[in-house]
Amino acid sequence: MEQTVSNGQKKTFLRWILDRHLLTNREIIWLLHYLMSNDKLLGLIHIVDEVARVSRSITIGCPDNGRPIFRYVKTTVETNDPEKAFHDLRMNQEEDIYMELDIETVRRSPIYFSVLEENPNNPVDVHEKYGEMANCAAVEAERNFIADRLNKAINEALDQGNQDQFYLLSKQLNQLQKYQR
Repeated sequence: MEQTVSNGQKKTFLRWILDRHLLTNREIIWLLHYLMSNDKLLGLIHIVDEVARVSRSITIGCPDNGRPIFRYVKTTVETNDPEKAFHDLRMNQEEDIYMELDIETVRRSPIYFSVLEENPNNPVDVHEKYGEMANCAAVEAERNFIADRLNKAINEALDQGNQDQFYLLSKQLNQLQKYQR
C-alpha cells in the first residue's frame, strides 16, 4: 500500500523537528532547511522507518544511541558528511531519496505517522508494523486537542465570570483526564 505525502506535510514535519531542537549538528539543520526550500527535491523525499535496500538514502539520528548522527548513501558510496550529501542532492534531483529518522522522540509522535511511507524494498508493511501505535498516537492527539479547547473555554468562562460554565467545563476536563490515566 503506497501512501502519498504532500510537500506541505513534509515541510510541516521537518519544521516540527527543527522547532523542537532535536538536532544539534549545524550542517544537518542547514540540509533540512534546504530540503524544505526546494519543492522538487522535497517531492523526491520519502520518510520511511528503515532505509535498507534502497539506492539513495539519508539517515539522521541522535548522538545518544551510539550510531552516526548522519549517513548519506548513494548506491555504493557512503558519507557521514552532510555537506557532501547537500552537493549530491543539489546536483541530482531525479532519483528518489529515502529518509530514516532514528530519533526516539520523533518516532513516538503522531506527526511522524502522518508522513511515514513504505520502503518499496522492505517486505514489512508499515501499516501492519505501526498501525496500533499510529492509532494510539491519533487518540492521544485528539485528547490533547480536546483538553486544549476545554482549557481555553474554561479561561473564557473565568474571564466572563460565568461560574456555571466554569464548573461544567472543569467537570468535562476532569473526566477526560481520568480516562487518560
